[in-house]
Amino acid sequence: MSKLTKGIILIVTLGLPVSIYLFLQAFGENMYALPLYPETSYTSADCGTVNVDYTVSRLTCDSTDVVVLGDQQTYLFHFPDPSKTDIAGEMNEMRRLVEETKPLDYRLITMSNEEQVDEWDKLAASQAETRYWVVTSACAGSMEQLMNCQLLLSQATLDTVGSESRMVLVDEVGRIRGFYASAEKGEIDRLLVELDVLMQEK
Repeated sequence: MSKLTKGIILIVTLGLPVSIYLFLQAFGENMYALPLYPETSYTSADCGTVNVDYTVSRLTCDSTDVVVLGDQQTYLFHFPDPSKTDIAGEMNEMRRLVEETKPLDYRLITMSNEEQVDEWDKLAASQAETRYWVVTSACAGSMEQLMNCQLLLSQATLDTVGSESRMVLVDEVGRIRGFYASAEKGEIDRLLVELDVLMQEK
């Protein structure tokens, strides 16, 4: 085999994967892009009208800002089930989430009631070296309004049984990108994948 033939084969072998990659970058469609919520505009008696271009700029409790968004930071809001007395299973799933997302740049905020806040705060403190994780009970008295009207959890349809623990994923410009049940292993698995996909969008 001549040197010319070998050179042509080498160029084709190296050039074909690069050509395919460049083609897909230019014309391919990302099948794993996360949806934007709400997917359609709606009106509710408690929250008024919410349009499809809805963004979260701040979370407010009793007219006081508790979280201001829009700082080019991805947020994950966690609302433990206030009716549960045994939260060990959910704590294990949250610990797993934090440990498996060490390289990712996002902020985790747990908004708990006053009865559980100390336990969640201890868990967050134990993970302080790996994740920016804040625990607060500042909104304990107005949690429903914050969850349903500001983070649109009333629109979430989660196929889970026996758990009211919820999470909301908000991207760096304040758009809601996902809803999850934080006490369920399958839901945390889904969140791990989707959080990674969202980071690739940046």
